[in-house]
Amino acid sequence: MLDDSLATLKATSESWPIGNGAEPAGPRSSFLSDGTTPPPAAYPRNFSFYYDYRSFLVGSFHLSTCTFLRGIPQVEGVLFRFPINLLAKESPVFRDMMEVPAPLQTEGLTDENPIHLDGVSNADFVQLLTILAPPQRFKDPTPKLTFDEWTSVLKLSDMWCMDVVKEHAISTMNSLSGVDPVDKVVVARKYGITSWLAPTINAIIQRSQPWNERDVERLGLSTVLKLAEFRDRLQPRSQYGYGFDWELVTQRRETSVDFSGVIMAELPDFQVETPQDFLSLTPSENLDLEGQGEKRKNLKKKKAK
Repeated sequence: MLDDSLATLKATSESWPIGNGAEPAGPRSSFLSDGTTPPPAAYPRNFSFYYDYRSFLVGSFHLSTCTFLRGIPQVEGVLFRFPINLLAKESPVFRDMMEVPAPLQTEGLTDENPIHLDGVSNADFVQLLTILAPPQRFKDPTPKLTFDEWTSVLKLSDMWCMDVVKEHAISTMNSLSGVDPVDKVVVARKYGITSWLAPTINAIIQRSQPWNERDVERLGLSTVLKLAEFRDRLQPRSQYGYGFDWELVTQRRETSVDFSGVIMAELPDFQVETPQDFLSLTPSENLDLEGQGEKRKNLKKKKAK
C-alpha cells in the first residue's frame, strides 16, 4: 500500500507545471526511491526570488583607516554582500559573470575571495545598491537621493551598461529642484545628456549671480567667455511708453558710462594693504609720513630727468 502511494505521488509531482521564473535544478521527483526527501539541490528554483549573494570588494583605504568586517581587517577596501541577480538583471557585465560554470567561478563566493570592482568608490557603489535593492518593508519610502548621489548612480550605470537604470537616473536628476546649473552642465557634458544643455546654459546666462572662479574651473574659460559675450549682447528695448523689454543684438554695443570708480574700488590692482604701524600713528604723524612720501617721489622724478 505504501509503495503504491509513493508511486502515485511521484507521478503527480512529475506532472506539476513549474511556476513563473522557476527552473529545475535536478530530478523533479518529490521523493527518492527509498521514500526519503531529496536534498535541497534537487528542488526547482524560482529565480525571481532565489538570490545568489556574492561578495564584492570596492574602494581603497590606507592602513590608518582599516575597516573590520566580521573580524577580518580589510585594508584595501570595503566588503559588500549583495545578490548578483539584481546586478545581472540590469547589466550584461554581471550577466557574463553568472554564466561562468560553477566549478570555474569561485570569485565572490566567500569574503576571502571577493569580486574586485576596480575603479569603483565605496560611496558610488552604496548609491547604486540603494536604488537596486528592494525595500526592507512594504511600507518603506522610496529612497530620496541628492543630485550628487544620483550622479554616482549615473556614473556606475554608464560604466556597466545599465541602460534602464541610467535613463531612470537622468529623468530623476532632471526633475530635482535647487540644483546648481553649472554642476548640471558638467554632468550633461560628461555623460552626453544633450537635452539638458540648452535649457541649463540658458539658466546660467539668465541668473543674477556674476561669474566666479569656480565657474571658470568647472565650465572652462572658453565657455565662460562665450556665455559672457551672450550676456553682453543683451540690450534694453523701449516699448513706446509701455516700459521696455530686452533684445539680443549681434554684438556688444559701445557705451559712454565711466567705470573708473568701480574699477578702482573693486579690482585687486587698486587694493593696497595699510601697514599696522601706519594705523597706530596719530593724524599729524600720518600727514608727516605722507609728506615724506611725496618728497621721495619728487626726488626720483628729478633724478630721472
